[in-house]
Amino acid sequence: MVDEADCGEILDAAPQLASPATRAPEGDGWIHEIKYDGYRLLCRVRAGRARLISRNGKDWTERFPSVIEAVESLSIGDAVLDGEVAVVGADGRTRFQELQNALGGGLREGALRYFLFDLLCHEGVVYVREPLITRKAALSELLSGSENPVLHYSDHVEGNGPAFHGQACRFGLEGIISKRRNSPYRPGRSKDWLKVKCLSVDEFVVGGYTEAAGSRVGFGALLLGGHDVDGRLRFAGRVGTGFSDSQLRELALKLESLACRQSPFQDGPDGRAARGMHWVRPVMVVQVAYAQFTDDGVIRHATFRGEREDRPAAEVVHPLFSGDAAPARSAPDSDSRDTRTSSDDTGDRTMDGDRPAPVRRSGGRKAAARRSSGGPGIEGITITNPDKVMYPDAGITKGELAEYYARVAGWMLPWVADRPLTLVRCPNGIADCFYQKHIEGSVPPGIFSVPVREDDEEAEYAAVDSPAGLVGLAQLGVLEIHTWGSHRDDLERPDRFTLDFDPDPQLPWIRTVEAVLETRGFLGELGLRSFLKTTGGKGLHVVVPIQPDLGWASIKEFSRRVAAWIEADNPGKFTLSMSKERRRGRILIDYLRNGRGATAIEAYSTRARAGAPVAVPIRWEELADGVRSDTFDLRGTLDRLDSLADDPWADYAEVARQRITAAMRETVERMA
Repeated sequence: MVDEADCGEILDAAPQLASPATRAPEGDGWIHEIKYDGYRLLCRVRAGRARLISRNGKDWTERFPSVIEAVESLSIGDAVLDGEVAVVGADGRTRFQELQNALGGGLREGALRYFLFDLLCHEGVVYVREPLITRKAALSELLSGSENPVLHYSDHVEGNGPAFHGQACRFGLEGIISKRRNSPYRPGRSKDWLKVKCLSVDEFVVGGYTEAAGSRVGFGALLLGGHDVDGRLRFAGRVGTGFSDSQLRELALKLESLACRQSPFQDGPDGRAARGMHWVRPVMVVQVAYAQFTDDGVIRHATFRGEREDRPAAEVVHPLFSGDAAPARSAPDSDSRDTRTSSDDTGDRTMDGDRPAPVRRSGGRKAAARRSSGGPGIEGITITNPDKVMYPDAGITKGELAEYYARVAGWMLPWVADRPLTLVRCPNGIADCFYQKHIEGSVPPGIFSVPVREDDEEAEYAAVDSPAGLVGLAQLGVLEIHTWGSHRDDLERPDRFTLDFDPDPQLPWIRTVEAVLETRGFLGELGLRSFLKTTGGKGLHVVVPIQPDLGWASIKEFSRRVAAWIEADNPGKFTLSMSKERRRGRILIDYLRNGRGATAIEAYSTRARAGAPVAVPIRWEELADGVRSDTFDLRGTLDRLDSLADDPWADYAEVARQRITAAMRETVERMA
């Protein structure tokens, strides 16, 4: 340790920064801490008065008065503390978006924390040359007497880095920070500290924006970039989701003040691709979460996290040039609703029509929206009121909805074709919806009827088997497409069953992930392969394709026994009861979707919810990449499909040869 004369110099030190790494280091020479999703702030105390300094040297003292009050309650004279200010969400994880809201005055009581992980100087004793483990011991002792809930010592584990990282990812954390236990404190970036992420969350420079569409305020999307090794700004894609209306307005004002004539990107969109884009001086930095990069360096499935006022734009490196990018992958491996009536467009509420020629269920993978030579509109369907806004928060219109279904037709038709449908129609947008399953009157071409016996009478259900049919549903204002588990040519024998995992909203997401993985294991023990689908709602669907050998009653009972087996093997985690009281703190396994007449949200269907979420087939491995039930919205789904090399459910048809055998039925009967 050095003498008191050097302590003044350390009060102006720059923070030590972590270098990106793809794997946590092994060995006892490393300690590992949780990575917090907040603002990195040094706290400098002089004569008992504290100041908060951002990583780029800005004074942020006035932004966090509760942190200043907490540090000054320690009654210390001179010190330099290093840590991260963050907001702890209801699930116990730090949330940068909530921290942004806190700065705008929306802080929940008791949510703000200052996580302290290093001590540089205290009462004239300089620690920067001491081993990290010594510094942390001194910090722990300094904080040991504090009862202030804002201050938290950032604990660590020694060794076992990969295991600690894996556990952090399973709990849905952002990642970990690995540090050499005997290293001194070195201002600036070094390999002594490594950040190993679970999610791909990075900072990007804003170089422009797109115009807002429909009723959306502010702008459509931010155009993002990062610097390469030569300091040139390289285009990295766009982000158009994750904004509140207030953020859209505030950022729009900043963007207007930064307007410039030419694109700041070295390789950004130009010509026709740049239509509707506006350029800005590249000085604004934002934090964005994303799934991965495409081969041409563009982020996919991006969500805005917040503005990073603490990061100079010149320091932001494009992740592909920092070694910190999520690599591109060739192919990443229902909720209840009240039924009510509503007003409608003239002529939109009746249904009938001729049945078109069927398409092959293995049809085209990427059906593009097209203008048909046989008539106006999309796929030959005239879209009335195409500018009507269906999703006000996202600015998605009826025309855009129709274009979406035309573009996803090749992906969606193998799952929806020739099945009786139950529809959620919202002719005036998501605020005005009702259920409908029977055809009544006239409908657009492409929608046909399927006769279904109901209570000794024959009812006419809607069905589709062509891109025109899907576009026709959009013309009718359909925002949700639910299907039977059987085809019209064999209505009484289902060819799949679905288990719907619907968690209590208070449960952390990792519980739902664990639930479906356990279910996959149980089904595998029986000899049944299963597939996974997001719902666009709160939970996940596990879908099991089967040969249509058994009737509805047998399939419903089999799925009930499977669910009961899972519930019995995991006491207190699951419930089969719809009772709100029984569901508290548990995950409902809804097997009732496998009864005659029951339906499940179909793959690639939109949901009548804010943000236009979509139910999307995914590979099981994508759960480890942070995919959640509502990860994909309408526009993000199109981006996903454009970049996929093959279908995540590519082997579904082969697996569908599997049968529920007598031995399987005996096993679940014995175990449940």
